[in-house]
Amino acid sequence: IFFRRSRAMNLQTANMAAATFFQKNLADLVKGIRGHKKNEKEYIQKCLNEIKEEFKSSDCRVKCIAVQKCTYLAMLGYDMEWAAFHVVEVMADQNFQHKRIGYLAAAQSFTPNTDVIALTTNLFKKEMSSNNQFETGMALNCLSNVCTTDLARDLVSDVIALLASSRAYIRKKGVLVMFKIFLQFPDALRPSFPRLKEKLDDSDPSVVAAAVNTICELARKNPGNYLGMAPTFFKLLTSIQNNWTLIKIVKLFGSLTPLEPRLAKKLVDPLTNIINTTPAKSLLYECLNTVSHGMAKQTGILKLSLDKLKMFVEDRDQNLRYLGLLGLHHVMMHNSKLVADMRETVVECLNGEDITIRYRALELIVGMVNKKNIQGIVGKLCEHVLRNEGDYKHELITKIIETCSQSNFEYISNFEWYLRVLMDLVQCEIKNVRHGKQLGDQFMDVIIRVKAIRDFGIRCMCTILASSDILMESLDIERSNMYEVLSAA
Repeated sequence: IFFRRSRAMNLQTANMAAATFFQKNLADLVKGIRGHKKNEKEYIQKCLNEIKEEFKSSDCRVKCIAVQKCTYLAMLGYDMEWAAFHVVEVMADQNFQHKRIGYLAAAQSFTPNTDVIALTTNLFKKEMSSNNQFETGMALNCLSNVCTTDLARDLVSDVIALLASSRAYIRKKGVLVMFKIFLQFPDALRPSFPRLKEKLDDSDPSVVAAAVNTICELARKNPGNYLGMAPTFFKLLTSIQNNWTLIKIVKLFGSLTPLEPRLAKKLVDPLTNIINTTPAKSLLYECLNTVSHGMAKQTGILKLSLDKLKMFVEDRDQNLRYLGLLGLHHVMMHNSKLVADMRETVVECLNGEDITIRYRALELIVGMVNKKNIQGIVGKLCEHVLRNEGDYKHELITKIIETCSQSNFEYISNFEWYLRVLMDLVQCEIKNVRHGKQLGDQFMDVIIRVKAIRDFGIRCMCTILASSDILMESLDIERSNMYEVLSAA
């Protein structure tokens, strides 16, 4: 009997070893998919069938490799919900290398609707009480991705306890995962927030950065609740050196300054110092953005910000140029007169190759219009209409019409000039007309309402009616709506 049992055990061990030896690993799967381009779906389906058989094995090493392959296939878009229980099995393994694979798979594939996610509560508790900081960190990483209301409620006390850990690595991750817990279980915010606030004075800079990040993300949802923390963050703003942490703090002040005008005056000196000294473009832009949003009455720092934004707009880097235009747009919403002096710089952006920059510049230049400069700006836009095609050309025409007709033609003093502009737009858009209705309505509105230019308007309408090109274009009603202009004439 002893020898029979021994031989059976040896045979089982041999079978497990053979299964591991002949099993396809993740590298084999990737190579196989690359080598079966013509029948990729069939090959992957075959691999999935093999994985399902591998999950029946009692060898955890075989299951770990199967979970690895499932995780990779999930990244390609294949469903692995059916393997959720096997993922939990691997998470529960004693071997750190194995359980790490399981926790990664859970983070990648588990959703709030995953049935077996309730089975992970005790696993998370076990890892959070581990003496191995990397096991605890692994569990916190996974929890941040799979956190549900039930998990947040059951684990919040364990995570709060980790905030007092002697290891900065664990404190940092605990602070960050608190944000996900608050989202899923808001009732935990009020009793646990004092413990989170303490981490702003932590001895480790990475923990302070994590606490700033978490509180700033919470403040985005309701800034008014965090107005009382302004002195604490002001102290950090003037003492901390980490650019990414400063970015978060500056963003937070950008949300708070509209709520407390006195705060804007207090921020002038530290933000001026950062704007003048920082070499980091990202931090500089956040400072400029905060000034443009909530410090419009502080003219000194606002003018400094405009000078910096102008440097962004004139930079060769397309990303910086776009950010500069976006910043100018924010300033213009509060003080259009300051931005008006940069008209030529913005008009130059209409010549750029990047279409997104041209659209942003177009939106900005239209907002700079007044009675004195409307003819010059519209003239520039008409030149660009002639040089461009497609959607951008049609957007130019739309902006010209909207700019001139806004507020009942408030900025137009010479209506004969405006009728000439409309005639030019009709001529340049004879093919594939999209704005026939708008152009026709403008002709009728101006000629009917402004008696002084009716004679000139009638001559314009006669010119349209006598144009053979316009008459031919109006016949193709499926491709063009030029007939709307003829109807107005």
